[in-house]
Amino acid sequence: MQVKHLKFRIKARAPILITNNTGDPNMVSTKEYISGTTILGALASLYIKKENLTHAHTDEQFRHWFLSGKVKFSNAYIVTYDDKKQHQCNMPIPISIQRNKEDENAIYDLLFYDENGVEDNNRTVTTKRINGFGKFAGGVLYEQDVRKSLNFHHERDNVKGTTKEGMIFNYESVDAGQTFEGAIIGEEIVLTKIYDYYRKSFEAVFGRSRSVQYGRVRFNFITAKPEDIPSHYYKPENTSNDLEAGEVILTFLSDTIIYTEHGFSTTDKKVLENALKDKLGDNLTIKKACLKAGEIENFVSVWKLRKPSEQCLSMGSCVLVTGAIDEKLKQLQENGLGVRTHEGFGRVAVGIQNKAKIQREKYGEPSGDIGNIPTRANEIATTAVKNYIRTKIEISAIDDCTKFKNSLPTKSLIAKLETAVKSNDPAAFKSYLNNLRKIAKDKLQKCHNGNVNLLEFLQSKKIEIDNTIEVEIKDFCKDIGNYNAAEDTVFMNSLYRSYFEVFFSFMRKAKKTEKEG
Repeated sequence: MQVKHLKFRIKARAPILITNNTGDPNMVSTKEYISGTTILGALASLYIKKENLTHAHTDEQFRHWFLSGKVKFSNAYIVTYDDKKQHQCNMPIPISIQRNKEDENAIYDLLFYDENGVEDNNRTVTTKRINGFGKFAGGVLYEQDVRKSLNFHHERDNVKGTTKEGMIFNYESVDAGQTFEGAIIGEEIVLTKIYDYYRKSFEAVFGRSRSVQYGRVRFNFITAKPEDIPSHYYKPENTSNDLEAGEVILTFLSDTIIYTEHGFSTTDKKVLENALKDKLGDNLTIKKACLKAGEIENFVSVWKLRKPSEQCLSMGSCVLVTGAIDEKLKQLQENGLGVRTHEGFGRVAVGIQNKAKIQREKYGEPSGDIGNIPTRANEIATTAVKNYIRTKIEISAIDDCTKFKNSLPTKSLIAKLETAVKSNDPAAFKSYLNNLRKIAKDKLQKCHNGNVNLLEFLQSKKIEIDNTIEVEIKDFCKDIGNYNAAEDTVFMNSLYRSYFEVFFSFMRKAKKTEKEG
């Protein structure tokens, strides 16, 4: 039967941590994409839970979907939305696409240059790889960054129930609010069953530290039925004229594991060529290659163990080949290359690179919003913002008070004003000021800060926070339900009282110092 695919998107509702081995014991790094292994595991776990399976491998449908290798789960890569809100799914930028070290806008594809290197304007150019993700369109490479954050955590002492003093480690995570896209590949009848089983969308938890703040996502199928694998991955008829007859470029969209004849993983170019011959015909030859070696190590939660590490060709590796059979190129895209292709490894695209002059552009922010913050987390964040604003306002009260230096009112009058502001809202306090006896008003009018007397200052004072808090805090308020402190009447009234409580308290101390002096 014809192989098709079912596309999905994953929206990060919380930060995501897909562990990437860095060798640093105090640093947990994350992949910048959601691996096919993670997606397969999440869907398999949900199936086990729904069916209440104890020995899942004995379930025929489970075995066919998740263990047989006949259904393949691709990696999910960052999505960008253009001005028309149309999505653009990105891919790993090929390793051969590099920039001039002295001019980041001068881009070259090393597959189209000989071993002497890149020459531009009759001089040899030193190049540097462009990392990350992007998309080719009309001779332009549009790059897309993945937003990440670094979080600090204390190691917990499980015996004492407290944190271990001095034991700090770092978690790097993909920020919430970003969207990733991938596909499930297989026979149409099987994909239809998978779609019907999981419905259109569901909530899930991916990656590491799922029991705390990480990994909450929304999984959403974006095609109602299986579709043909898109033709823009397969264009032998549109291959650039810069290629000779029979030549084609293969770009590895995911890490690829190939084995020697003795069953060991390798990145050897000759072994890769033999693997491609098995897929594309005995006449195939690798004319040029840009390869990068990597290592894969996965943790299987069901086993509570790590899989043995494997050597791999890193995503973005690419080769220029000749002698491939056209009919088999499409099968290579559908079935992948090497082993563990059902986990997203070995995905290959055909003919997406050519020698045309490449321009470089940057996409804007990655797609999506931050999603719904949990109610409790939203309450905590809002309280933190309020406390921060209150502190800033109280500091401004001290600054304003110090400007009134001469003829301070009596301590008893200051105490009365402090009591009045604690028990009234702003309007009632101003009414209280208007109804003061003349002797009290005279004392307040004698106290001056150089611009206005104290009575006028008290009557006209308004609490304004727009110029008090930084832009970063305002942006954070938008993320926590678009909280607007200035429109929170209860909070603003309490802020007014806090301001004058500090103002009068500080003035009483100043009066005491003045008397003692």
